[in-house]
Amino acid sequence: MPEIQRFILKHEHDDVRLLALKKSPDPSWNYALIMDQIKVRQKAKIKSPDLYDTDGFIFPPNDLFEQASSSACAKYKTNLVSGVSFIDLTAGAGIDGYYISKNFETATLVERDKNSAELLEHNMPILAGNISVHHGDALEYMQKSSKIDFVFIDPQRRENGRKGIFDLSSCAPDIASLLPLLKQKSKSAIIKTSPVLDIESAIMALEYVAQLHVVQWRGECKEVLYHLDFTAATNPDDVIIMAVNIDDDGNPLQKFSFKISEEKIAEPKYSMPQNYIYEPYPAFMKSGGFKSIATYFNIEKIDRNSHLYTKESIVENFAGKIYEFIEIKPAKAKGLNIKKADLTIRNFPSSVHDLKKKLKISDGGEHKIFATTLCDKSKKLIICKKI
Repeated sequence: MPEIQRFILKHEHDDVRLLALKKSPDPSWNYALIMDQIKVRQKAKIKSPDLYDTDGFIFPPNDLFEQASSSACAKYKTNLVSGVSFIDLTAGAGIDGYYISKNFETATLVERDKNSAELLEHNMPILAGNISVHHGDALEYMQKSSKIDFVFIDPQRRENGRKGIFDLSSCAPDIASLLPLLKQKSKSAIIKTSPVLDIESAIMALEYVAQLHVVQWRGECKEVLYHLDFTAATNPDDVIIMAVNIDDDGNPLQKFSFKISEEKIAEPKYSMPQNYIYEPYPAFMKSGGFKSIATYFNIEKIDRNSHLYTKESIVENFAGKIYEFIEIKPAKAKGLNIKKADLTIRNFPSSVHDLKKKLKISDGGEHKIFATTLCDKSKKLIICKKI
C-alpha cells in the first residue's frame, strides 16, 4: 500500500521503540510488521545501501535479514563464479542470489518458506530479468533439475528459534545428505557457513573443497565459503585457504592465502616483544594459518599458541592492527600505572572481565594490553600504545 510505504519512509530514522508506543495511523495496518520493516531499513542503509535505495524493494523480516549476507559480501562472491546456469537452493532474502545471478545467463532462487518466496517474487523483477523464483524444498527441486553449472547454499542455522546450529548435517538442508546429488547435478557449488564451524572438520566432510574463503567486512569475520569442485575429490592438505578483508564494494583490502600442507610444515621464528606488536584481523585468525601468517608477512611469533606477532619495524599492508610496544609487566595492578586500556586475552589463564577487575582498569584510553604467554613461557602483560 502506498500509504504504508510513505509512512515507513517518513519514520525510517525514528527510534522504533518509541514509535511502536504510538497509535497506528490506521487500525487496519499490521503495525508490528511496519515497525519491523522500519527496523530492517535502518540496518539495510549500512548492510545493503544499494537495495535500500531501490524503489519498491521490500526487505524481509528482521530475523531473516540478520542472517542474510551484506551487499559487500555478496559482491565478493561474484568474483568467484560465472557460467550459464545457477541455482540458489536457500534463497532467503535473495541478496546472494541476486548478485551471483549477474554472472549467469539464468538463475533460479529456491525458497521453502512461502512468505519469503512471495517476497522474492515481488523483489527480483525489480532487480533483474534473468531470475526465476521457486517455492519448494531444495532436495526435491535438485532431484528434478537438469544439470547446471553452479549451486549456492546458505543452510539454515536457526530451527524453531534455536540459534547456533553449526554441524553441517544438522542444518536445513542437510548438506551431508545433499552432497551426492550436488555432485551428480552440478559442476561446482559454494556452501556458506557460520565462522563458528570448524574449518578442517568441514573440509573433511565436504570432500570436494578446492578453495575456502574466510571473509571479513567492517572489522568482523562474517562468513566462510567452501568452494566445491565436483570434477575431482580434493586432498584436504591441498585446499587453498584464503582470508580476505573487503571494502563496501566487495573488493579485497588485504588478503592472504595458504594450503593446510604449508601450514603444517611452516617454521616461523619466535621472539620476545620487539618494537611493534601485530594482531591479525579476525578473518585471518579464523583461517587457522597461524604459522603461515608469520612467514607470509615476515614477522615473528610471540609464542606457539599465543597468535600474536612482533617485529622491529612496521610491515606495510599487514592484515591486522599494529601497536607500538612499550614494556612487559606482571599481571598485577601494583606498578601498572594505567587506569584505562583495551584488554585482550591471548593464551592466558583468565577472562577479560576478571583480569580487568584484578588490574583495576576500565576500557578506553591510549593503551592496549595483551595478557598472554611469551616464548619464554612466562605469563605476562604486553603494554602497547595504539598507533
